[in-house]
Amino acid sequence: MKLTVVEGMQSEIFVPITPIPVWSELKKPLNECRVAFITAGGIHQKTQTPYDTSGDYTYRVIPSDIPTSELMVTHGGFDNSDINKDVNAMFPLDRLRELVAEGFIGSLADEMYGFMGGGGNVDKFRTETGPEIAAKLKAQGVDIVLCTGGCGTCHRSATIVTRCCEAAGMSCCVIAALPPIAKQQGAPRITAPHVPIGSNAGEPNNPEMQTAILKDTLNFIAHEADHYGMCKVLPYEYRHNV
Repeated sequence: MKLTVVEGMQSEIFVPITPIPVWSELKKPLNECRVAFITAGGIHQKTQTPYDTSGDYTYRVIPSDIPTSELMVTHGGFDNSDINKDVNAMFPLDRLRELVAEGFIGSLADEMYGFMGGGGNVDKFRTETGPEIAAKLKAQGVDIVLCTGGCGTCHRSATIVTRCCEAAGMSCCVIAALPPIAKQQGAPRITAPHVPIGSNAGEPNNPEMQTAILKDTLNFIAHEADHYGMCKVLPYEYRHNV
């Protein structure tokens, strides 16, 4: 069969393009690592300006020592009810502090970051938000960055920012409720528990599941993921309102 090629024409069939690989190998044991958590799930302090749910590429600083009772969610792209029950379902700050106390990880970044990834400006996330967050985390001496996203476009935005952190030399993983989106967008590493969007880090008020998801993800980064784009399905299941 002979194919005819016409220059300047473009197929009407959408062909997704996966970004180039970014990869930073973890070179420390977990109990010496400084860990940060970021989320595209719309988490912010109750005293901060809420996100614009029609589209927002800005981010909010979340101190790692803040009581989780002082955090809330602003996001119109998914059911927020699990986060309203327990913010650790999306942003597991209490569980991370427990891992530091246990000696499983070394320390937490002083500042974490939240943003609302749904409907945001992709170019702004790629050229402004992502690089700014990555630079701030790098300046804090962060070794590992974990990330969650809410809706589908949140997973896209979360992956874009995570890639900026990976490119800055930190080992990163997206904890995904929608792993195909994270993979297509070029996440360096992915873990995927069987959870609905809004509860990427585990069932609300289930600290055992939340801790297990974090530990498995951290061990995946440290001991299993040896090349770009690996995805590990985690054996934890939670069904929302079933």
